[in-house]
Order: sequence, then structure tokens, then C-alpha cells
Amino acid sequence: MKMIHTLFVILESIWLSGCATSVIVDFDEKIDFTTLKSFALMPADKNKTDDIRLNSPLFAKRVNKALANTLNSRGYQQQEKAPDFYVTYHLRIKQEVESRSSGMRVGVGSYGSHSAIGMSYGFPEYDVYSYERGILTIDILNNKKALIWRGSTSRILGDEKTPQESDKVVNEVVAQILEKFPPGHKKTGK
Repeated sequence: MKMIHTLFVILESIWLSGCATSVIVDFDEKIDFTTLKSFALMPADKNKTDDIRLNSPLFAKRVNKALANTLNSRGYQQQEKAPDFYVTYHLRIKQEVESRSSGMRVGVGSYGSHSAIGMSYGFPEYDVYSYERGILTIDILNNKKALIWRGSTSRILGDEKTPQESDKVVNEVVAQILEKFPPGHKKTGK
């Protein structure tokens, strides 16, 4: 029975690793990012989405708090007058459809002191489902408000039921993106 559990955990880990997305970054290579010390938050993208979950002032407050906390923890100072750079973000929800074929079966069994693994193939079964993927893009603009750095990632939207669960997800995603800022930044262990 322990062997069945171990096999299940391995297969589930392989499947879940396929759901993870990476952070995509682009930046102006001419900028000396080491000179940036202070920042100010700008309002989110004026192009509102059609989704009221993202247009919520509560959600905007949550994202701005995560941006400020993450940058402050990295040594940047928030100041509204004459900052070195500005930070803003863009949100989007994308509907995606996925299908999976499940015609292959793997079985594990035991009888007495013997155990065995078996495989079989049957008629393919297809599971088709749709889901929503949230895309967060963070922009860093110079003091003239020209784009100098952009980081973006996506995540399958969950069903966070409490403000605390939403805070946790937003903090994780913002930290994941800003881990790549500034370019060449190495994460240090504490």
C-alpha cells in the first residue's frame, strides 16, 4: 500500500510541475539599475478589465501593499516626491481550455509477500475543461515615466474564499515577479 501512495505522489508532482509558470522579464540594457533607491506607486493600468474581481478597489489595495512591502524589504524606500522610479501593474484574465487523454492505466498490487506493477491500455477517454488564468504584469518606469523594466507571470485562478487567502496569493505572485528585479539581482539567503 505504501508503494501505491509513493507512486501516486510522484505522478501528481510531475503533473503539478507542468502547471507552474515562470516569470518573463524584459528591460532596458542601458539603464544602471544600481542607482535606483526610491520608488512611488502609480495607479494601475487605466484599461480596466471586464472582470469585477480585478477592478475592485480592495484588490488594487492588496496589490499595491504587496508591491510596497516587497520593494521595502529589498531596501528600496517609498517616497512620493521625486522618486528614482515608479511602479505600476496591469491585470488580465485569460480563459483557457485544456484536454487530457486518459487511455493508459497503471496499476500496483500485492498478494502476500509479492507485489507487482501492471499497465493496460483501453479506449481513450478525454477530459476537457476550461479554467481562468490570471496574468499580472509589473512595470518599473524611470523618473520621466518611461518603461525601463517589465516582469510578468500567470497563475491559474483559484477560489480564495477569504481576504487572508487572497493576500497570500497576491504576495506570492508579486514576490515571484520582483525576485527578478533589478536585472542581475541574486537572491540572498537570510
